[in-house]
Amino acid sequence: MDSLARGARRLPGARVLDVRDPGHFAEGHPAGAGRVSEAEFRERSMELPARVEPVIVVDDAPTGARRVAQNLAERGYERVAWLDVPLERDPDGMVSREPPARLWSPSPFLERVQGGLRRGRALDLACGSGRASVFLASAGFEVEGWDIDAGALQRASAFAAREGVAITFREVDLEAAVPPAHAGDFDLILVIRYLHRELFPWIERSLAPGGALVYETFRQGQERFGHPRRARHLLESGELRRAFPSLVMDLHEETPDTEPPVLARLLAHRV
Repeated sequence: MDSLARGARRLPGARVLDVRDPGHFAEGHPAGAGRVSEAEFRERSMELPARVEPVIVVDDAPTGARRVAQNLAERGYERVAWLDVPLERDPDGMVSREPPARLWSPSPFLERVQGGLRRGRALDLACGSGRASVFLASAGFEVEGWDIDAGALQRASAFAAREGVAITFREVDLEAAVPPAHAGDFDLILVIRYLHRELFPWIERSLAPGGALVYETFRQGQERFGHPRRARHLLESGELRRAFPSLVMDLHEETPDTEPPVLARLLAHRV
């Protein structure tokens, strides 16, 4: 790709990923670019665009941009290109000194439904590196994120600090035993890409009256395309609709099983 303008025509809506260091980025960058260097990919992977998003990689040197683009392709990015000329030689390469743009997004389902949710205490179960937790905190929730992976929680805490939001992260083994009693404590419980059926009754009890459950995870059919493959990690068709009998269902969706990810989604609330 010999120019950013040509790249924008070839990949409409592409996120521009600037992989230079903060100092060079501050001297000028493409309008709307975000910044994560290749050396930061492991610690800041939650800040990269989703793998289905088109991405244009820019660097001072085309060789660096090409190497990072190949790295992203190996990570499963479906549409990735790079600027094949030095950034300073592109007419649109050094036009902005704005702060880095946000490249990451939460679950599209969460992004779609969050506007209608009552603000208050939110719990992100199996929060991982904190993308959904940070999104909720930025949207006005008081957030706790629970996960068994201490390393992921450290990355999540650093991510929250970079985004300027306060979140309480807790190391909790959700599958060793029933979590501590939190009857009626949460105005929102969020579960994204995680399934442990034994938690279903606890989730119902832990919602405050009027509180909402947002749940999205894999269902049978996903095993044809990749992980997860074990039955205990895959919902049966229609199972999520029946999983929380004391809640009022507001929305239930199942994505087509002809292409990944094969998902079930639920929005429900406690009366």
